[in-house]
Parts: sequence; C-alpha cells; structure tokens
Amino acid sequence: MLEIGVIAGVVLSLLFKYVPRLSGWYEKQESQAKELIMLVLMVGVVGGAYGLSCAGWLDTYVCTAMGARDAVFMFVAAVVGNVAAYQALSHQKRS
Repeated sequence: MLEIGVIAGVVLSLLFKYVPRLSGWYEKQESQAKELIMLVLMVGVVGGAYGLSCAGWLDTYVCTAMGARDAVFMFVAAVVGNVAAYQALSHQKRS
C-alpha cells in the first residue's frame, strides 16, 4: 500500500512541473510556499482517502487506529516520493 503513497507524491510533483498554467503559477511561489503547498495537498489526499474509507466509499483503509497509522505511513511515503521526484526533476532542469 505504501507504493500508492509514493505514486501520489510523484504524480503531484509531475502535475506541478508539467501542467502549463499550474507550473507557471507554482514556479512563481517562494520555496517555503512550494513546500507548504505540497504538504497540504498530500495531507488532503491521504486524509481524503482515509475519510472516504471511513465513510465506506473507498476500500483503502480500515477505519480504526491501525487504519489511521497506515494513513500516516502513506503520508510519509507520499512525502518521500514527492521529494524524490522534485529532486530528480530539478536535477534534470539543471543538466
């Protein structure tokens, strides 16, 4: 299940890098604002998946303390994937 978090983090990085109007707006932001935007989006994705699982609309998490723990692990995986993709894309731009 952690690979879903990594994929979500990578997809967010790719969206903010290659979607035309979104990437232009995002590049104008300060570094700290960019980091905060990504963190808020990842919290939203993982929190949304957990909430929808508790509502019975998704089957991603069990709505228990163990499910909440899994959601935290998913968030960490999403952050790692996002940072790795950002670094790879930033390195690609400089080369």
